[in-house]
Amino acid sequence: MLSGFLITNILLDVKGHDHHTAGITVFFARRAARIWPPYFLTLGFCWLAAGPLRLPMMQESLPWHALFLSNIWYATHGSEPWALGHLWTLAVEEQFYLIWPFVILALPSRHFLKLCGALVSCTVLYRVCAFALGKVDEANALPFDSIDALAAGAALSFLSAEGWSAPRWLLWLSVPVGLAGSIMQIAFDLGNLVQWVVLEAALVLPLAAIVAVASKGQFLKILANRSLSGLGRISYGAYLFHLPVWAVLFALSARFGVGDFFSRGPLTMLVAGSLSVLTALVSWIMVERPVMAWSKRLTSRLAAA
Repeated sequence: MLSGFLITNILLDVKGHDHHTAGITVFFARRAARIWPPYFLTLGFCWLAAGPLRLPMMQESLPWHALFLSNIWYATHGSEPWALGHLWTLAVEEQFYLIWPFVILALPSRHFLKLCGALVSCTVLYRVCAFALGKVDEANALPFDSIDALAAGAALSFLSAEGWSAPRWLLWLSVPVGLAGSIMQIAFDLGNLVQWVVLEAALVLPLAAIVAVASKGQFLKILANRSLSGLGRISYGAYLFHLPVWAVLFALSARFGVGDFFSRGPLTMLVAGSLSVLTALVSWIMVERPVMAWSKRLTSRLAAA
């Protein structure tokens, strides 16, 4: 949802200017500069480490990951290799980036909210059909399953650009509703129909309210805090690296006969989490920040041309 909100905000700004071609070029260049360097750094490490980590399928699936088709791989091959199991979400985002800019530029503004509503409805229908066909696991990885959240975020961005502000009470109502829905998903076996079709659709509403309220006013000032902003900058890298870090720790614990690393509960989380954040910080300082600075200089000249 947050991606839908932020990306739509950028694209609406592009639409408001005359030079759409330059604006879209700058958009794609800056997205690539932000996403690609740590992403391909992760893939390169996994390619080299596949043998020592005893994860041969990691090398077999790398071409799919390199083309941002991880979600297609997992829909057709199951959950292996697990060390790259989180990359399907980035594939969905990249596929969204390829289509959404042209939708926004081509679609008259008066039809935008109608489109977002239709996309949310189609996602619910897609889940119902997948459930009826017994293909829930496969369908979950495909981009259609995430369209409702992306469209809801896009609708909020459009409304915000039009001057709409979410009332504060909406946040206080949405937080308990969202928590209740999350607890129900985790604590109860509700069956795929309720959990995947009903609850996932229902959780879009409180998440949308949180994004709407937090994007302005006092909540935005809190989120703009220097420490939180710093964590936000390295959060992408931490997300990319956390499963490969777990894979390395698991392989090392097995190699040196110190037991099953995954069975250590809080210690596992502390060690793996700390190393993931540290790796992300190093990546930000040495790779991501320099590339983004170079990209900003390059695209600024392009935008001014």
